[in-house]
Amino acid sequence: MSLNEFKNMITVLTGNEAYNIRNMYIESFIDSGKEHYKKYIQTLRNYSDGMCYTGYLWDCLKNPIAIDFSYLESRVINLNEIFVFWDIHSKERILIQDYWKFGKDNVLKLTFNELLHNLEFIPEDVYIFDNSFKWTLILTHEYIDDKKWCLKSGEI
Repeated sequence: MSLNEFKNMITVLTGNEAYNIRNMYIESFIDSGKEHYKKYIQTLRNYSDGMCYTGYLWDCLKNPIAIDFSYLESRVINLNEIFVFWDIHSKERILIQDYWKFGKDNVLKLTFNELLHNLEFIPEDVYIFDNSFKWTLILTHEYIDDKKWCLKSGEI
């Protein structure tokens, strides 16, 4: 599948709608009182491509549980429409060619199956959740014992 075909399958949320969903996610799952949050996420820095933060939201996750990618894949039969977004990082810090296929502050609305079959179009660290805001799954760029490190919070 091409990037354009993928973009035509999903809904890309922008502007206030994306901003509000991001904020609801942070209120639901992120401990914004942590010093790490205040220093590396809340405090934005000006880069050539706009205001960005330098941390990862998953470093401030409330009640994180480490999971294997296979656990995440097993959820495909239980999940339909989901939201996905990523950390707002600068192209000056992400040195991978053509990394941003979407706007840094976009939120995607798609099915879980569509996400798993098109991860090549998505940044490495992504936050997955639905409109209930009762659970989240997180893919990270980190590996532990040769396994992709993932996290969850909430009941899923």
